Amino acid sequence: MLSNDILKVLINQDEIKDKVKELGEMITRDYKNKDLLIVGVLKGCVIFLSDLVREIKLPITMDFMVVSSYGSSTKSSGVVRIIKDLEQDIGGKDVLIVE
Repeated sequence: MLSNDILKVLINQDEIKDKVKELGEMITRDYKNKDLLIVGVLKGCVIFLSDLVREIKLPITMDFMVVSSYGSSTKSSGVVRIIKDLEQDIGGKDVLIVE
């Protein structure tokens, strides 16, 4: 069982939920009356982004990108490749990138 491998919990589940809620409230306040596009950088953003957008009380649109600087290595090459680009035009929008 995974929990047997954990020596110490630094931030518990409730603290994370509270912080995500707080971020959602901040985004709601800061982007009120704006055309907000949230760009998720796949694949690492999926769980966090899902939780975050539930806490944003605004009409939003979302799009996704896949980028890589690792290729098949575990060390960055320093060259970022766009594997999947945005499908929407971001002109005139406020863009929030979630990675």
